[in-house]
Amino acid sequence: MDYIISDKDFDAFAKLVYDKVGIHLTRDKKQLLQSRVNKVLRKREIGSYRAYYDIIKNDDSGDELVEFINLISTNVTHFFREEKHFEFIKSVWHGNFDFKFSDSVKIWSAACSSGEEPYSIAITMKELLGDKYPFEIFATDISSKVLNMAQRGVYPIASVEKMDKSILKKYFQEGKNNSAGMVKIKSNITRHVKFSRLNLIEPFRLPHNYDIIFCRNVMIYFDLQTKESIVNKFYDFMNKNSYLMIGHSESLNGIKHPFQYVQPATYRKV
Repeated sequence: MDYIISDKDFDAFAKLVYDKVGIHLTRDKKQLLQSRVNKVLRKREIGSYRAYYDIIKNDDSGDELVEFINLISTNVTHFFREEKHFEFIKSVWHGNFDFKFSDSVKIWSAACSSGEEPYSIAITMKELLGDKYPFEIFATDISSKVLNMAQRGVYPIASVEKMDKSILKKYFQEGKNNSAGMVKIKSNITRHVKFSRLNLIEPFRLPHNYDIIFCRNVMIYFDLQTKESIVNKFYDFMNKNSYLMIGHSESLNGIKHPFQYVQPATYRKV
């Protein structure tokens, strides 16, 4: 059975996700929402969009809302995605920019999805610093499902096939027997990464300020007001001369913020 979503029901879903997580669903996403949610309605034998909306709204755990967000958003990620940011970090460390880290390097991956981004950051820092200089990666996402995947640190071997063989050998363990075809991040990397659930539109309760924040390819889901709020909250949780990395398809143009532009998708707190 195919369900047809009414404008009224679509608007109800749109208001719910905007109020809860800041995602701005416009009417041009109506067909996308319908095609993805229809599968859930059929699988779970839910009789209508309104019934599904009520399930999400009345779920105190928030799990239903997160599952819905996963349906309507696209979690595309891979190791060392948008590699220019990792090259920039190397440039910073090697002194091409006027920048000094704090007593230990603190980096926040603010929309970490299934973990490829924070592990890529940790590998980059490990290659730069070895064991001589401490660093830590704080990785957050709104979805407990992808955080569980990230914490396991297990990925299809195809996802690392293009990676340098020396990096693979140092930081990944190839699975055997029942785990054949998979790789697992080694403890020399996982010990530097801490995962936690966080909703970007809520007040930040964070352990410290950061030298670098990655928030890539998530603000495309927010309207101008929400972007501005989040970006300025980032500023308040950053050390002086620290850097904000956003997606290369994103920009801070058109919003009020105190950051200094450095290069495409890279901004600095001065």
